[in-house]
Amino acid sequence: MFQSFEGGLWLQPSLLWQTQCAVIEADGAVCVVDPGFFPHEIHEAQGLAARVGGPGARRLLVLSHSDFDHIVGVPYFEGFETVASARWDRSNARRARRARRALQLFDGGHYIARDRPLMTTVRPDRLIQADGEEIAGCRFFLLAGHTRDGLGCFHPGSGALIVGDYLSDCEFPFIYVSALAYRETLDKLRRLVAQLSPRLLVSQHGAPAMGDREIARRLLESSGYLERLLDAAAGATDARALAQATLGAWRQGVPDPIMHYHRRNARIAWRELHR
Repeated sequence: MFQSFEGGLWLQPSLLWQTQCAVIEADGAVCVVDPGFFPHEIHEAQGLAARVGGPGARRLLVLSHSDFDHIVGVPYFEGFETVASARWDRSNARRARRARRALQLFDGGHYIARDRPLMTTVRPDRLIQADGEEIAGCRFFLLAGHTRDGLGCFHPGSGALIVGDYLSDCEFPFIYVSALAYRETLDKLRRLVAQLSPRLLVSQHGAPAMGDREIARRLLESSGYLERLLDAAAGATDARALAQATLGAWRQGVPDPIMHYHRRNARIAWRELHR
C-alpha cells in the first residue's frame, strides 16, 4: 500500500528487498520511479499514477538503474516516457540479459505468475546527460559506483531526494562497478544535501530518511564503511584478507545473509587499489 507524503509524493516498499516505488506529482506530470516488483505492487502503482496524473498529464517512468528488481515493471507502463541515465546504453544490454535470466529463475523458483512478458532490453526515451537536468520541474543527477547507470532525482514539491540504491537503512554499500566511483557519489550526495536541504531522502531499499539528523547519519554510516574498506585495501595482501579484516566496518558487523556482497566489495576495492 502506498503511503502519501506532503507535496505530491507517494511511496510503496516492495515485499522483496523493500524496493521503493515512488509516484510523484510534478508540474503537469506524473512520474513513477522504479515501478514495483510483484504484479500486485505494479498494478497498485499503475492505478495510483492514473488517479494522480489524470487523462491530460505527461507520464514519465524514471529508472534509478538497471538492476532487475527496479525494471521488472517496465512492460506495464506502456505510453510512459522512460527516463534513465546516459550511461544506460553502455551497460544495459548485457545487464538486461542477466537480469532476465535472474528474474526467470526467481519467478520460477517461487511460482510467481505475471500477466505481462518479462522485459528484454529497456530502451529509454530520455537519457540524462549531466547533473541538474530538469524534466517536469524535477532535477536529475548521475550516481555511479553501485552500477554505472545510477540516476537520482530531486522533487521540489515534496522536498524528496531520491537516490537509488545509496544510503539505505537496511544494507551497507553494495559496490558493483567501482569503490572509487562510489566514494565520489557519496561526496556528490553530501553536496546535494547541503545545497538542496531535502526534507526526506528516499533510498530504493528500506525506509526513507526523514529530516536532517537521519540523512546525516545515513551519509556518515555509508561513508564510514567505504573509507574503512578503502583504507584497509591499501595494505591488504589480497581480497580475501581484506574482506576478513573489515567485517566490523558496518554497524555491529556484516550480517551473514548478505556477506557475499561484502566479499564482492572487497574484491573490487582491492583490485582498484592494486592494479
